[in-house]
Amino acid sequence: MSTFPEPVNLETITGNLADAVLMVDNDKKIVWLNRKAEVFFNAALDEAVGKDLVEITAIKRLRYLLDDVFEQQEALKCSYEEASVKVKKKDERFFFKIAINPVFHQGNLWGALVQLTDVTRFHELEKIKTDFVSIVSHEFRTPLTTIIVGVEMLKEGMLGDLTPRGKEVLEAIGADCERLNRLIDNLMELSRIESGTIYVEAESTDIADLVEEAVRPLKIQADKQGVELITDLPPELPPVAADFNKAVWVLANLVGNAMRYTDPGGTITVRVRQRGKKHFFSVEDTGCGIPKEHQEKIFRKYVQVSGPGRKGAGGVGLGLAIAKDIVMAHGGEIWVESDIDKGTKFTFTFPVYQEKDSITLPEADQ
Repeated sequence: MSTFPEPVNLETITGNLADAVLMVDNDKKIVWLNRKAEVFFNAALDEAVGKDLVEITAIKRLRYLLDDVFEQQEALKCSYEEASVKVKKKDERFFFKIAINPVFHQGNLWGALVQLTDVTRFHELEKIKTDFVSIVSHEFRTPLTTIIVGVEMLKEGMLGDLTPRGKEVLEAIGADCERLNRLIDNLMELSRIESGTIYVEAESTDIADLVEEAVRPLKIQADKQGVELITDLPPELPPVAADFNKAVWVLANLVGNAMRYTDPGGTITVRVRQRGKKHFFSVEDTGCGIPKEHQEKIFRKYVQVSGPGRKGAGGVGLGLAIAKDIVMAHGGEIWVESDIDKGTKFTFTFPVYQEKDSITLPEADQ
């Protein structure tokens, strides 16, 4: 039976871990880190002890995640996107999945163990898929544009008169071209978001301005449908940390979806509330509702819920997937609550504006 040349101890085990592991006290001061963390963050143990975790790692998201763990006094529970962070070191990009577990001493919260798992390879594979989708979308754009131009020429009679039946067929072709065009737009938008070429510039944003910009174009449509569009904002809400245009897109998309499910005489309420360091945005309708079996997968790409309560031409199931990516990029989360024949409520969170986050790491020895 083989034996180790030296006794197996904690230092031996932690020194051979592939993950960077750090331990902090309840003031977020480092009390220990393993060899992997020393090398990656270019910080020796004796130099790092007593310093703030964010000072050593330059990952400000860790501060907010630790706040949640300390407040709940349980292991970090959030989505993969929320618990993932992109960091830069020299000219390389790394992606890490964050795990945080509280540490107790004599029944009292003492600190936390922070583990950073390198998932860069998985992001590289995802990028290959995203690049493929982007290329295919671009290749579709040119022939589709030619078809759309040809349809318009035929509809305007530039190539001769059409029979009534021919006009009906042409209208159907035109409608399908519009749907394909929206699909290509959404695929390209999704590819840009996933490839990281769309940056979220979270700035101090007035919530009233954000909500007004999102619902303004939809008020006329709501009036035509006989749906009451209500905004419910408390006075003097602090600003939200958001990319204005992308946040408007998310909110407008949710309101537009609600309109397709809400019958005349119904209501759609856009509501914002602050709880701690987060703003909760909700869009609640009195429509037909979403079946329970669809609620868990509705934010996946290409998933589309159909039903008798839906109005107009359906989409392709990318709107909510894009909305989720944008919300996650802001450090927020999004979910749905719904009951059949009672209505649906979508809620997403954005952080209260504090300071601009930075995820650029100091250089480390290789």
